[in-house]
Amino acid sequence: ESMLAERARPRRLDPMELAAKGADAGARALPALAGVWPAGGALGGEGRLVQASVPLSVSGFTARTVAELTEALGPVGLVPMQAGGGRRLTPGKLEAGHVEPGSAIGVELVRGDMSMVGTGTVTYIDGATVLAFGHPMFGIGESYLPLVDAEIHAFLPSLAQSFKMSSPLHEIGVLVQDRQTCIIGNLDGRTTMMPVDVRVTGPEGKTRAFHAEVARNRRLTPMLASMVVANAVADAEPDVTDMVASVAGKLTLHGRAPLELDDQIFSAEGISGRLLGGTHGLRALAELMFNPFEPVVVDRVDVDVRIELKRDVADIVGLALPTETVRAGDTVPVRVTLRPFAGAEYVETVRVKIPRAAAGRAVHLEAASGAMARPDVPPAESLGDYIENMRKYYSAASIVVSVQTPDEGAALRGRLIPDLPASALDTLRPGNGTRRADAYRVAERTVFPSKRLITGRQELNVAVVDDVLGHNR
Repeated sequence: ESMLAERARPRRLDPMELAAKGADAGARALPALAGVWPAGGALGGEGRLVQASVPLSVSGFTARTVAELTEALGPVGLVPMQAGGGRRLTPGKLEAGHVEPGSAIGVELVRGDMSMVGTGTVTYIDGATVLAFGHPMFGIGESYLPLVDAEIHAFLPSLAQSFKMSSPLHEIGVLVQDRQTCIIGNLDGRTTMMPVDVRVTGPEGKTRAFHAEVARNRRLTPMLASMVVANAVADAEPDVTDMVASVAGKLTLHGRAPLELDDQIFSAEGISGRLLGGTHGLRALAELMFNPFEPVVVDRVDVDVRIELKRDVADIVGLALPTETVRAGDTVPVRVTLRPFAGAEYVETVRVKIPRAAAGRAVHLEAASGAMARPDVPPAESLGDYIENMRKYYSAASIVVSVQTPDEGAALRGRLIPDLPASALDTLRPGNGTRRADAYRVAERTVFPSKRLITGRQELNVAVVDDVLGHNR
């Protein structure tokens, strides 16, 4: 009765409109993952009932990636299980699958060279409407994900929690509702997924290509894309050892210029999905999904990864100047001490200009890895500004020396205005309006390229004088 009542719930987008408009409509209609439901663990000593978990049939994923998936998806009640295989892709085509009460049906999250499908049972069919599961998938309400029929290979009975092993067969429609009592699908509709293409070049120079498509959902898409990329790397280069990965990500945005971001990362245990999720390209994917301005459709993601089996990393362990004081307006040699792995410490000298306005005061010097330093960018006033800010970053293979002064600048309407006198700042921050200039501390930055990845940071304060004799005016 509760499942049947869900058919009357109004929707933001009619399934037939979704089927007619195709890719763009499906992408724009995707809601946020507004909440998750707690997973009921195995039946323990308390002897209590637990909410049914959804078996997530996965294939093409390494054991390490499956373990990461288990950790990531366990809180929402999905239990990854190795399956027999994926399915042949027939983009945009609805196929004649087998759907009847009691048959297996699945919600597809990943397809292609890798497959990930949440599988359950059909309960009821009324024309093109199908009710299934008898419990939620995620419990996120109106959602648009591909529906597939499935083949059950075997049952794994257990008093604590039983599972089915299955594989997807054909795309048969679209999920339209994911509610606490059931999922609802439309067998006449369809939706799109986001293509993710990964090319991995190993130490020997050989490149392997992987293609997958992932579900379009604000919370799911970044995680699934990271897992696909990490799995491609683990499949191509499975060694759990010291690795330096150069990652070039390209996000093709609908109606906008592509966003291309490069990164370099190091790991002593191989490259994980969590580590890749922190790279500029995949982090930008998550930030775009949650941007505060307007919906963004990412047409596709392309990632090129070059793997080198080495530990070419140095940590910043010291920062020094030749004297205890410096002159305003001078360019001074800042000595940055670096400690590489299994090597002797060495010094890189970075020439940094001391601002004239700092005369008679102290300035704060910081030397940091480019991965830890953040460029000065004004608060975004539009989606265009937001995307442009993402393009500004420093390479992890660089030392960024910052000179921070007590002076204030202002960030106003998407622009930075440095070195402003107090009277100008007061004018830009009137008390009779909300559109004020935001203050920021001015910092001179010098970027010094390195031949290896840099980690860590060091900082010190130094007094600034304004004449040769060292006397302040």
